[in-house]
Amino acid sequence: MISRSSRGSIIGRGAALAAALVALATVSAGWVARDAASDQKKPTRAAIVAELPRALSRARMRADLLAFERIADRSGGNRAAGTPGYRTSVDHVRAELKRAGYAPRVVDFPFVEFRELVERGRQLTAPERNLRIEALEYSPSTPRGGIRHRVVAADDGCELSDFADVLGSMAIVRRGKCFFAAKARNAGEAGAMALIVFNTEPGQFDGTLGDPQASAIPVAAIDGRTGRELAAPGNPVIELELVTQRKRSTSQNVIADTQPGARRVLLVGAHLDSVLVGPGINDNATGVAALLEIARIVRKRYPQLSVRFAFWGAEELGLFGSRAYAKGVDRSRIVGYLNFDVLGSPSRERSVYKGGPFAARWLEYFERRGVRAGTIDIGGRSDHFPFEQIGIPTGGLLAGGYACYHRACDRLESIDLAVFDELARAAAFGVASFAPLR
Repeated sequence: MISRSSRGSIIGRGAALAAALVALATVSAGWVARDAASDQKKPTRAAIVAELPRALSRARMRADLLAFERIADRSGGNRAAGTPGYRTSVDHVRAELKRAGYAPRVVDFPFVEFRELVERGRQLTAPERNLRIEALEYSPSTPRGGIRHRVVAADDGCELSDFADVLGSMAIVRRGKCFFAAKARNAGEAGAMALIVFNTEPGQFDGTLGDPQASAIPVAAIDGRTGRELAAPGNPVIELELVTQRKRSTSQNVIADTQPGARRVLLVGAHLDSVLVGPGINDNATGVAALLEIARIVRKRYPQLSVRFAFWGAEELGLFGSRAYAKGVDRSRIVGYLNFDVLGSPSRERSVYKGGPFAARWLEYFERRGVRAGTIDIGGRSDHFPFEQIGIPTGGLLAGGYACYHRACDRLESIDLAVFDELARAAAFGVASFAPLR
């Protein structure tokens, strides 16, 4: 039997326990209420998809475009990998991400720097004239003093059979349809001494072979009008001298996560570098500015979206930054990769990367807004390609060709800002639709 004193003590303790349970229930009810209120405040996927594109600030995106143009103007006219302009561009992106609340990582990777020291061309048969030519990036040099050969047209150069008559001559082909490296390989195998590629658009262009070992023969670019004249019947004699230099170097990618350590993430990217001949505002400050603004809004309003933002280096030389990253990425954690490259072309084209699981949703997005858009197969010409090669689903947006592509005139005034706004919002729609939601 329990003694009276023990019973009183137990009753006292029981009363205290009851009071504590009541207090705990009250606190728990408060927690539940706050959790319910917090859950109610969390936007749904549908709300994020509707709101994120509308939340982008035109003023901030234009400020980023202007910042990149000023960086180029103060850095010799470009923001190419390995230059002061690129390093300052990295600093700008890192500072903007930190200001938005991210902890960005600047990650080094190796690449081969390329410089043109001599680029000289002259037509020696009537009409005699100097020719403005540009060495394609990673073109070998000619022998010292240059070479002299007749020019033989070889269509677009994408098939070895196009070069049936070029043995011991200088082949000339039009740009397009296949990679420059494929044209150069075919020309070399057919016995051509050099290759000239002429533009299909007005003006000169800057291109890359994509790999320092891509060609055994010198490869140069020339404007479309002159190229068509040289490719016409008559086989003029051309003198060509190229002196080029390659050097192993290091560039940087900038990476930032909304949720560091997340098990599943949507990777979205844009290349940060320009070509050497211009500031690269449409190609690709537009993609970078759109990505920065999306990153700001996601961090502030929708941090539950699991997104990794990537700003790639040395894309223009051959996708070096994205290739380096893809080599070490854990594919099982990447639900997909979205690429934004050239978003403000005045051509007013709206193109969605063909194939992959993302194209249909983007096409529906444009259709609902009464905007005509189509698909485009851009092959391996941008940073989606290394991820596609390792089996990660890819997609992307492109505004189409434009006259200032890879030229010094690729500046803010050459951009159609209405197209840029439209495609930046479409990019935001893609992030909102496809990113894992936690």
